[in-house]
Amino acid sequence: MINNVRYQTIKTTNWLSVIFMAILFLVFVRSTVAQQQWQKHSDLENAAAKFLHQHFADRYEIKLKFGNLDKRLRLEKCQQALRAFLPSNREPVGSVSLGIRCPEPNWKIHIPVKVEAYTQVLVANRPIVKNSMIERTDLQFARQDIGRYHVGVFTNPDDLVGMVAKRSIRHDAVITTRMVKAKRLIKRGDSITIIAVSNGLKIRTTGEALMDGRLGQVIKVKNNRSGRKVSAEVIAQSTVRVNL
Repeated sequence: MINNVRYQTIKTTNWLSVIFMAILFLVFVRSTVAQQQWQKHSDLENAAAKFLHQHFADRYEIKLKFGNLDKRLRLEKCQQALRAFLPSNREPVGSVSLGIRCPEPNWKIHIPVKVEAYTQVLVANRPIVKNSMIERTDLQFARQDIGRYHVGVFTNPDDLVGMVAKRSIRHDAVITTRMVKAKRLIKRGDSITIIAVSNGLKIRTTGEALMDGRLGQVIKVKNNRSGRKVSAEVIAQSTVRVNL
């Protein structure tokens, strides 16, 4: 009798073990299936990183830091390759929101990412005095993250040499577009050369500047021969162009 009870006890214990293992297996399977149904957050980051590296190509050395996505976020697993896109025409540097789209099933999401983009930019080699003209000897290169600057910086000395400092620039400062202005090439009252362009023909005449002018600026001038006042583009020292 005792042996029979012991046998029944062992038999029951074995069945309970089997049932317990079956439950564990079902939980594991359900968990695995659930994971397969949802897109991994790491997949979104990988798609974004690939896109950004291709976008910048060899222009910059980039470093990426992704913001934390809500762990409760569930996106159905994409049946095609994820596609990243820029939500605006703004260059994706600094703190940006990058779009990720899935064609099938159709969904899209924006993920936060901080993009550090390093390149060689021009900085002041020495203090530059306000209203002084920038010379090549005033400049040197330094590796900087352009994402730190909300305005344009310079990477080519030819774009900066000859411009005028709008304010004093300290030594080692990154020179931005807000710090400089084009050199004044024409002063009001100057005698100037007016080049009239029409169907490939160029006619030169003399005139008088009615305004100060910098390279690329459109100013009012007077034609000495006809006495007419016209708008003309400053193209060089004491020279303007009129398109007829």
